[in-house]
Parts: sequence; structure tokens; C-alpha cells
Amino acid sequence: MGNLNQKTSSKVAGINTKRFIDFKKTLQKYLNTYQIKKIEKAFTFAQAAHKGQKRISGEAFIEHPLSAASYLASLQLDYESIMAAILHDVIEDTEIEKENLKKKFGEKVSDLVDGVSKLDKINFSTKEEADAANLRKMILAMSQDIRVILIKLADRRHNLKTINALSYSRRRKIGKETLEIFAPIALRLGLHTMKIELEDLAFESVHPFRYKVLKDEIDKSRGNRKEIMTKIKKVIEAKLLAEGLKVNVIAREKHVYGIYKKMFQKELKFSDVHDLFGVRITVSSVDDCYRSLGIIHNLYTPMPGKFKDYIAIPKSNGYQSLHTTIFGPHGLPLEFQIRTEEMDFLAQTGIAAHWFYKTKKSSTIQDYTKEQQWITNLLNIQQDSGDPKGYLESIKADLHPGKVYVFTHKGDILELPKRSTIIDFAYAVHTELGNNFHSANVDNKIVSPNFILKNGQKVEIYTKENSFPNPSWLNFVVTEKARHSIRAALRLTQREDAINLGEKLFKNSLIEYEIKLDEIPSKTMKMVLQEYSCSNLEDLFCEIGLGNRIPKLVAMRVAPVNMIKKNVKKKSKEIHIQGTEGLVLSYAKCCYPIPGDSIIGSISQGKGIVVHRQICNSVKHSKKSNEQSIDLVWSENIDDFFSVCIKVEVENKRGVLAQISSIIAKNECNIDSVTYDDTKETGHNIMIFVISVTDLKALSKLMSQLKKNVNVLNVARKRS
Repeated sequence: MGNLNQKTSSKVAGINTKRFIDFKKTLQKYLNTYQIKKIEKAFTFAQAAHKGQKRISGEAFIEHPLSAASYLASLQLDYESIMAAILHDVIEDTEIEKENLKKKFGEKVSDLVDGVSKLDKINFSTKEEADAANLRKMILAMSQDIRVILIKLADRRHNLKTINALSYSRRRKIGKETLEIFAPIALRLGLHTMKIELEDLAFESVHPFRYKVLKDEIDKSRGNRKEIMTKIKKVIEAKLLAEGLKVNVIAREKHVYGIYKKMFQKELKFSDVHDLFGVRITVSSVDDCYRSLGIIHNLYTPMPGKFKDYIAIPKSNGYQSLHTTIFGPHGLPLEFQIRTEEMDFLAQTGIAAHWFYKTKKSSTIQDYTKEQQWITNLLNIQQDSGDPKGYLESIKADLHPGKVYVFTHKGDILELPKRSTIIDFAYAVHTELGNNFHSANVDNKIVSPNFILKNGQKVEIYTKENSFPNPSWLNFVVTEKARHSIRAALRLTQREDAINLGEKLFKNSLIEYEIKLDEIPSKTMKMVLQEYSCSNLEDLFCEIGLGNRIPKLVAMRVAPVNMIKKNVKKKSKEIHIQGTEGLVLSYAKCCYPIPGDSIIGSISQGKGIVVHRQICNSVKHSKKSNEQSIDLVWSENIDDFFSVCIKVEVENKRGVLAQISSIIAKNECNIDSVTYDDTKETGHNIMIFVISVTDLKALSKLMSQLKKNVNVLNVARKRS
């Protein structure tokens, strides 16, 4: 795009004739005469529009869009995409506007060009804000037509290939952006070849010295291992052909950035990286894939835990292949990829294959539903993100997940990022399932909301009417859909919850001054609302409910002077709570109050009321400060689970944790977390459990049963 562009008044530089001829030859392989003429018309227009422009590298400007278009032509993209690629800098770098393109080339082409164009005519306060705005614009355009990102990736690819004309700081920024955003996007769209190319080009831009050193080492290593790879290739080819399999065996090496990332993440030296080379086998059918796998495992010893079946369970971007790592000659690890010819084509071209098959009038490729769902999630991130920095970080986080595969209770496979929790699963199935979450069952065992899922587990979610997301979920969910949905639900409920609680607290505080809400003079109330910057009474209730205003102090402002001088003879009523007050009421982690405990509320700014046990050390000062404390009691017939912390001292014996966990489960209590400490002086172990119980009675029953276990020495509840 405009990264490497520089407008000048020089004469039109000639285009590389051979390259243009080669470009047309590529087009003639899959497009008809009419479509090629349309592309030529676009090229003539772009060449005239960019007349007198050169790139910083010195080459004619038109070379850049031609290169981008040539790459897309190699993927056999449709003619409209090729036209848009040729025209992609016209709106951004010339005086020509979108409407001009629409009249000349149609709405689809003009929309594609506009989707790739930057918002360079708008003034932004920071570079970060501009980057976020441009990314937002591109994602919105992607949601309308995914070809926008294919053009952008082709544009970025050529910019990186010609980036040396820029300053190091500029090269570094573009390279870093590519590694963080554009290369992962290419991967999500199944464009593996482009992803690898972008990564290596970007890595060289960000760390040129590291790239050179590592590339030199790979080149040296290639010479040493060429003989081994040639031998392995011959052995495999001969064996597979002998079994009647029509195969193509290709020895390959890992790309530079892939090796660097492995060294960096695992803190390895280059000499410690043994799997530099691999073998790719393409066969005719799925059946031949599995037959080839069996033959290879008979020839060489497979490495345990290094087999992945992406044919049975494809990746989210549609990628299919069998992966296995074996111990080759001299004990060297060697990765094999086994796939059909069609799978190989899809692995190289990804989403671009959609248009290839479309032009071939084939229904072989599935619709790119998963890609569309992913783009929808990106749009949700836009709606959820307030500041540019947060938005960019959210996008980056979404682009770098590993995968875990779990089953729904109906037996359907669900793909999630690694370290996904129960809550991530619930929202992945349906937003309402997450919003109304009550409990979960994994492999017939009740688990906590923050339970991290593993491959192959079966998950069932139970809902409860009038349930709502817990703000604490935001601390552990990993998917952007879950995060967005939780925040959206919280925004809807928080104000309503705060208003209801605030009204209750305010009315209760007025009792001390023997005055009712409807008895407050309108003039007085108007003055107080103005003083607190509230437009109406609901705003005031909301401020009280959120803890931003202390109800007793507000009551003092509206109470008659003579009643204040009485020094509060009449005490306010206790506030009844039932655990469904929403976001404006939370339970202290220092003492873990549960129904049946004597409780007190502490007003916390921005949080509303924090519930403590009366005996909690944290609220001793609050009791002294009448303004900051609220008298609370539990309502009757509370139907919910509450967290509580217990210490269990046990004998240091094998299997004790399992015994304790079993007792907790049998009492229908969930384990939220457990920490484990050795006591060196006694040789005993201290287990600290945070569990979910219904009330004090249920906790007492559980503790009594734990004490009956022969390995349990003591059970106590955490006080504060």
C-alpha cells in the first residue's frame, strides 16, 4: 500500500515488459478473454492514475500493484480480485475517488479497493489510534467480502520484499505488525505458504542480524544432512510404491522464523534443534494417507505423543493432514506430513481455493463458514473495545491461539483455543448458554467455571433462569467471544442492579431521619442532584448502588436540620440479601461469607457493597465508621452456591487428595481451586480448598465427613 510509496513529478517509468507478459500468461490459464480484457482496462487506468509516481526504491509505482495482482493470479483468484489488486492504491495515493471507480469498474471492484485503502485523509491524535481505525475499517470490509484481506496480504508481501529502501525503524514497525497481525491472519485463512513467506520476510526486517546468522547455520546444516534426507526419501518412495501407492515424496526444511520461534520459546541453542527437516507425502486418497502412515511407522520408530490426525479433526482454517514424528537415522527426529493432493492444494492456498473451485464449477471445497464466524468475532471485538490500544491487543490475542477439541453432550466436536475454560465453551455454543450458566459437568464430574478443558473431554452445561455473568469470569476466559459477551451482558445489568440496590440503601438510610423519599421537597432534591452531577433520581440511585456515594451522607443532605440534630435516634433497618443482587454486590475473599453467617456490608467505590462475615478482621474499622458500613442479613430460601475456604491437614500419603476430592464431590460441592503445601516440621500436608456450597449447614456436614477420613488430621474454615 502506501508504505513504500513516494509521489514525484518524474516521467512515467516503463513497466517490466517480461513481467507483464508472464502476468497475462498466468491469467490465460484460467480466465476467459472477456475477463482478461477487463483486467487490462484496470491496468491501463491504474498506470495513468499513478503517472509520475515512483516508489522510494526508485521503481515505477505501477510495479507494486502489478506484483500484488500477479501473486493473486498465481492463486487463481477471480478477475474482480485481480482488478482490485491492480487498482488498490488508486484511492489512497491519487486524486481519484471511490465513485469514479464504481462508475468505471462496478460496485464490487470499488468496494474491494476502498476496503484495502487506509484512512489517510482523517486526522488522528496518535499513530496507535490511526492503526486501530485502519484495522477496524479493513475488518469491516472483510466481513462484507473476504477478498479484501487477500488483496491486503498480497500488498503486504510485496512491500516486505522491497522494504530495504526504508529506514530501519520503519522496517521494524512494518515487520512487527506483520508478525503480530497479518501472518496470523494468513494462517487463520489457511494460506500456509503466504504465512511462512510473510514471517520470514518480517523476521528479516525486525531482526536482520539474527535472520542472517540463523540462515547461514541452516545452509550449513543443509549440506550435512542432504545425504541423509536423500536416503530417507529413496527408502520411503521405494516402500510406498512397492505397496502399490501412487505417491509424491518431498523433503522440506522448516522456515527460518519457525526455527527461531522454537529456539526462543524453548530456550534452545541452534545445535539443540534437531527437527530442521521434514518429509511431505501426497497421495491419491484418504485411505492411502492412513496406509502410508502405517508403512512409515513400520519403517521407523514413531515418537510417542507426536501424532496428530488433522484429517479426522481438521483445523479451524480447514487444514487437513496427518502429522507424525519418527526417529530417523542416527536418532534424528523427523516430521512427516501425509495428505491427499487436494488437501495439499488447500493447505497452500487456503481460502483462496474457494474461488479456484468456484471457477472450476466444483463443489469439492466446503463453504468457508468457520472463517466467516471468526470474522464475526473480530467485529464483536470492535464493538467491545473502547480504546485503540485495547482493541489492537485484543485482535493480537485472538490471532495467536492453540487449539483444543472437546465434545458437547450431543457428541458434536467443538474447537476452542488452548486453555479455554468451561465459560469459553458455554459462550462458544451459544451466547445465552453462557449468560445463563449455572454449573457444568465434564466427563460426568461437576467442575468449576474456571476449569481448563483438555482434548477429548465431554462437556455438559446447566443453566438457571435469571442467572447472569459473573465479572470474575473476565479474569480467566480466553476467547474474545466470551469476553465480549460477558462485558455486553454486564453493561446491560449493572446499571439496573445498581439502581435497585441504591434505591433500597437510600430509603433505608432515610429511616434514621424519620423521613420518606416522597416527603423530600422537590427543591431540596433538585439541589442535591445538581451537587452530585446527577440528571435524575435514577442516576443518584445508580451512584449509591455502585458505591460512589455513601447512602447515609446523601440522606443527611436531604434530611431536615432538626432531624439531624436529634443525633439519629431511630436506627435503619437491616438490608436483606439473597445472592441475586448482581454486579453491585460481591462477597469478600478474605472471609468468604455464606448463608448462615452473621454478615455486614462495606461500601466500596465502584463495586457497591462487599459482604463480609461479622468476625472478619477486614471490617473492624468499618464497624467503627457508621457511614461506610451497612447492616445486612440473609434472606430466606436462598437457592445458589457460594464460595468458601477450608484448610485440611492430612497425612502425607499417596492418594489422599483424591480421597478428599471424592468426599467433596459426594456432598455435591464444587472445587474452585486447591493449593498444596508440605509441612516439613510435622511431615503433614496442608490442603487449602476453595469450594462452592449452598450454606453453612452444608459446609458443616461436609467438614464433619472430612474429619471421619483416617488420613485427615484437622479441618478448619478460614476466618479472614
